[in-house]
Amino acid sequence: IIVAGDKQTEGGVVSSYDTKLIEAAASFSSIFLSNARLFDQQKKLFVGIVESLSAAIDAKDAYTNGHSERVAYLGEQIALNLGMSAKDAERVRICGLLHDVGKIGVPESVLCKPGHLTDVEFEHIKKHPEIGYRILKDLTGLEDVLPGVLHHHERYDGRGYPHGLKGEDIPHMARILACADTFDAMSSNRAYRNAMPREKVLAELERCKNAQFDTDVVD
Repeated sequence: IIVAGDKQTEGGVVSSYDTKLIEAAASFSSIFLSNARLFDQQKKLFVGIVESLSAAIDAKDAYTNGHSERVAYLGEQIALNLGMSAKDAERVRICGLLHDVGKIGVPESVLCKPGHLTDVEFEHIKKHPEIGYRILKDLTGLEDVLPGVLHHHERYDGRGYPHGLKGEDIPHMARILACADTFDAMSSNRAYRNAMPREKVLAELERCKNAQFDTDVVD
């Protein structure tokens, strides 16, 4: 448009070719802006659906109500503080909302048990990352968050689950969410204990650096 607008023929009349160029550029701009608005609407709808899904999962247990939303917020803030781009931090947030979606496949009697779990019951709980991965893996637009969903219970020392990954073999997103998830779990009431004081939670995270958690993430 700028090039064509600066070109004049005799008498100051823009040529037919340049007029068509301007019209084509204007049409393209209109389509681009329309698509951008549509994309924004689709993104808002997508995020809204994800938020509703995570809320439905958390609502299965009164003690985890709002857990995924808090983990998502904490994960995003950690990501930004680690210097990640806003786009990558947004991916961490989406993954935080969906990290426990696999709990839909865990028996409610285990999920909501008001006390410590038996070894057999804990084996049921340990399946939820892989269940979540299988639920989400064929959904377009969620490819980038799958590693976080699958590996958010891995430990930095390799003693986590489901695959026993160690150190930087654990996806960065998963290392962030592991810390955010544990922080919120310890800071919240559970059927078998009250919420821990913030100072004690932070001390526990500090104690578990380089064992359960990535030191950079905790810091």
